[in-house]
Amino acid sequence: MLSRNDNKAQIVYFLLSGAVALAIIILAYLSVRTTLDTKLREELGFLQKSYFYVKPTQTWEYNNSWRQIGNKANHLIYSAYFDNRLDVLDAIIDDATRVPIGSLRIIAILPLRFKDSITCIIRYENFLDEFVSLGRVQSMNEHDEQKYAPYSIQCPLYVKRNSTIIYLPQAVAISYPSNRLSQLSPTFVSISYPRDIEQQFMLSRPILSVCVGPLQQNYTDVLRIAEFIEMYRILGARHFYFYHLKASEDVLRLLNYYQREGIADIFAWNIPAALLPDIHYAGIMAQINDCVYRSMVVDNNRYAAVVDLDEILIPLKHNSLLSFLRQCDEGRTSAYVFRNVFFHKLDSNDTFSLPAHTRNRFLYTQLKVRRTLEILPAHHRTKCIVNTKSIIEMGNHEVWRNAPGYSETILPQTVGLLFHYREQCINCKAQLIVDFTARRFGSLIWDRVDETCAQIFKERGLCPLSDADAAAKNG
Repeated sequence: MLSRNDNKAQIVYFLLSGAVALAIIILAYLSVRTTLDTKLREELGFLQKSYFYVKPTQTWEYNNSWRQIGNKANHLIYSAYFDNRLDVLDAIIDDATRVPIGSLRIIAILPLRFKDSITCIIRYENFLDEFVSLGRVQSMNEHDEQKYAPYSIQCPLYVKRNSTIIYLPQAVAISYPSNRLSQLSPTFVSISYPRDIEQQFMLSRPILSVCVGPLQQNYTDVLRIAEFIEMYRILGARHFYFYHLKASEDVLRLLNYYQREGIADIFAWNIPAALLPDIHYAGIMAQINDCVYRSMVVDNNRYAAVVDLDEILIPLKHNSLLSFLRQCDEGRTSAYVFRNVFFHKLDSNDTFSLPAHTRNRFLYTQLKVRRTLEILPAHHRTKCIVNTKSIIEMGNHEVWRNAPGYSETILPQTVGLLFHYREQCINCKAQLIVDFTARRFGSLIWDRVDETCAQIFKERGLCPLSDADAAAKNG
């Protein structure tokens, strides 16, 4: 006769056995489902590439501005991009008549606690509309608990399976029940496509672009921007994306020069002044993600550096960032993460290597040579170079969501660092060391900045400084 303890042991044994069996069944189901999903995506990928795509016949200037959604003052929409990646779709409907060819990625601003269900209204050139219900959407990760937050909204785009020619939609809007005017009179934004739609499935171009945080607070430091652009050009960057909320006429004069030269694109970042106190850093997460998608979709650039104007990514074992990427990128890295060290703008200037003939004589990278000894840990004020094809959601200091099969690489401190030329010290008692690394570019950067400033400001040949930098110049 079994004792009570034996009965308990048997019950526990059977329960554990059942739990193990259930776990095995669930894992087997997930494995089969994942295999089938992967196979389905591969099959659809071949079908996707067999279509002939036709862009709407409109003028493509690829300019955007923030526009109000319906009758909600701080509900805004900025841009939309055609994303042909099937592996980033959350789910694929296995339908005998309709197949996905990608998605529309919409950049918007909505309340942080937004609870409505979203519907995408996709408009074609013949003014026929297609409605795609999405349900609830989530804000981007970095919002600092402000009242409003940026959103990256994905609308799947399906077509008839037996099609041969695909006429792509012209514009898209979002609507939701609490904003009735968004349903009655939708706010459409044009969809951005590759400049050459026939090249959309080709390998991305091995070009390094630079995404710069929004210029605001009436930014005036022209020389800083000239040095920033020319330094990154020396490091291998080919194209720059600037977004300006508020900048001086001299700054815009410089940026327009680079735009005419085909080196930069300039976009208005016209967030309403009333919204600025209620959204984190002028909606920078929306700007970063708009820039990465723009670089990927419109220009087909493989790489994008996501940085601010006071940050330079410095390779320590290669002549340029581009040569580093060409040598080290094996194709499955979503981001190369550069750890941070600080140089302080108010620190004394070292003018030992200042060329006598130089006219623009205040370049941070050449005069500030003392940095913090401490190298901050990964994801703490770090900045990244990303593979644009791998990004679903990009953050200020790290990748929040990447496409399946990609992962980030944190650079060893001997391979590359982020040189951060900060206005004020965070820890003014931090130990400093002398670092002349950036001076190896001095033979080029001094002359390039002088040449650029002479081209734009012919009267004096000098790029204007901000008031703070003019004071620091005498430091």
